Amino acid sequence: MFSPSSLIFLFFLSLTVLGLEDTRENPVDVLQVTHPIIRTYKGPWGIDTLKLFHNIEYLQLRRNNFTIFQWNFLNTIPNLKSLELFNNFMERVDFNITQCCNKLEILELTESGLPEIPDEFLKKIGGIESLKYLTFRDEKMRILRKDTLANPNLGYLTILACHLDTIDDGAFSKLQKLRILDLSYNSIRAINKDTFASLQNVKMINLKGNFLETLTTDMISALPNLETLVLSHNLIMKFDLEGIKTVAPKLRTIDVRGMVLFEPKTGGVELLKDPFAKF
Repeated sequence: MFSPSSLIFLFFLSLTVLGLEDTRENPVDVLQVTHPIIRTYKGPWGIDTLKLFHNIEYLQLRRNNFTIFQWNFLNTIPNLKSLELFNNFMERVDFNITQCCNKLEILELTESGLPEIPDEFLKKIGGIESLKYLTFRDEKMRILRKDTLANPNLGYLTILACHLDTIDDGAFSKLQKLRILDLSYNSIRAINKDTFASLQNVKMINLKGNFLETLTTDMISALPNLETLVLSHNLIMKFDLEGIKTVAPKLRTIDVRGMVLFEPKTGGVELLKDPFAKF
């Protein structure tokens, strides 16, 4: 039996797919779609919505209006590899996620429509072992707690413009394979030696557009593979990285564009600065 939710969505998807892709020479079987992009849909979204579409691998939800959004819809699409939520509106949200996402590699939330992301939901995302790329952009995430993200295969993490102002010590300690960490345009005022502890494979850390006032070598843990540190458009008044090569031997470039530094100590690392900067 088809549920009302799945019938509503099947009708909507049929109009969308058939209107764009179906031809007499190459008819589309709507139930076999693998890469749907759902736009301007209005209605409920739950466990019954996609249960007819087991072949979906890449799903984009853009500019929709969900009367209720239930995350357990993921249980019915076991082959999903990529999920993107962009600029949606959600009247109500059920954050329950169980038994899902064994193949999910990419998750991107950009103005997804979610309210402030609760710790428990973030922890469930952090338990998806297959995840390699995780992006939060223009979401509400003020605190990142210790051990919330524990994805063993995560290589790229972006938390951009999410109002993040507090990072617990050890918040990244289980992300052993992380290579790129982007925390730009948040409200971070300080870091310490434990903030980036255990990021043995990270190659770039981006802290652009935060509110850092001080950066010294003793605030940075051992980062043996760090090559690029982006600090542009911060408010740093004390910049002393003497001896930085002892903790970050591969560090080659520090981006300080959009900043005025007074007698910076670079520790022998090249500064990428504005063309007319005099420091």
